[in-house]
Amino acid sequence: MRRKLGFGLIALGLLTIVGAVLYVLEEANGPGTGPKTFAERRSYDMVKESMHETFPSAFAVGVVGLGVALLGGRLTRARATR
Repeated sequence: MRRKLGFGLIALGLLTIVGAVLYVLEEANGPGTGPKTFAERRSYDMVKESMHETFPSAFAVGVVGLGVALLGGRLTRARATR
């Protein structure tokens, strides 16, 4: 049971990290989907401002995801050594 929980926590942690990275990239890309024309592109300052706004929260979520993954690794490893 602990081994399954450990693998589940590892998967949850990795998904959390990937989600945080995708969130930052989506905010840097700007609103809307699909390719942008030259007239629709965002300026350097717009991208920089959105990155400065989103990075601290995404970093915190990524660190929490790393902690969850490490906890899952400990649970998995603790079960394997017994």
